[in-house]
Amino acid sequence: MKKLYLILIIIFVSLNLRPAITSVGPLLGQIQADLHISASSASLIITLPVLCMGLFSLLAIKISQRFSVEKALFIAMLLLFVATLARFFVDSLTSLLFTALIAGIGIGIVGPLIAGFIKKHFPENNGMMSFYSVSMVVGAAVASSFTIPLFTAFNESWQMSLSFWSLLAVIAALLLLPLIKNSPTNKNQLVKLSSLWHQAFPMMLFFSFMAAIFYILTARFND
Repeated sequence: MKKLYLILIIIFVSLNLRPAITSVGPLLGQIQADLHISASSASLIITLPVLCMGLFSLLAIKISQRFSVEKALFIAMLLLFVATLARFFVDSLTSLLFTALIAGIGIGIVGPLIAGFIKKHFPENNGMMSFYSVSMVVGAAVASSFTIPLFTAFNESWQMSLSFWSLLAVIAALLLLPLIKNSPTNKNQLVKLSSLWHQAFPMMLFFSFMAAIFYILTARFND
């Protein structure tokens, strides 16, 4: 039963990693028209979270060292919940970009830590990473596919359509609650950032180019 519970956490946390970004693509045209903004300004709504994913990934290490992996993931889910729900009240480009910034910080925290969570709770089962990767892709696809039907169902309110995805963050946060009460602080797990940088740089370049292709296509979904 505990194994199933931990798998559900992995699934729902991973589902939250893309909807805040991919849900925007299908509605960019409508957002441009309603907020009277240019295409370059509208593209920032997708670009900003992607930049934050890289910039704030190192913050994830600091947070997990100060608290724990579970608490850091919970904080990230709260950030995603607040950012996504706040889109219901958006009425300007500035406020929409602010939600994109907060969402990007949340995603940036989760990215490096979800693998650590899996390694901690399933040290002998590398196959658990498949739940993470598949759930992340499913979350991206579902948000991109159902945003327009939601837009129609909510009387053509793109604010309600975008904020709908905050439900995923609520579920993930509630699942994490029982774990964070007893999770120890990871002060003894220090990370040598210089060593990490040299080891990870080639992979960072590869995934950066791969992600660039994906998000360009996402932003141009309705062009």
